[in-house]
Amino acid sequence: MVRELTQNRWNWSQRDQMWVFIDCDVKGELIYHYQVNPPKEFTELTMKIKILNDKLITCKDPKKNSKIFSEMMKISKRMQSMGKNC
Repeated sequence: MVRELTQNRWNWSQRDQMWVFIDCDVKGELIYHYQVNPPKEFTELTMKIKILNDKLITCKDPKKNSKIFSEMMKISKRMQSMGKNC
């Protein structure tokens, strides 16, 4: 099942194999902006998650693990709401 693309945020279109941002003009018509490369913010957030994941793997302290995991979740939520200015 394919997820519908959401307005006002970057989406990955499996059908088009591109990133797409959907705007709405003054008349209410949808405007699609496509790009092949991921948005800059997506790349930066991915690197932050990778660094935190590496820390999580090596950390033995449950409290620190919880804090690291919580930070990863915040980043993940941010990735799901990336705006056009990325």
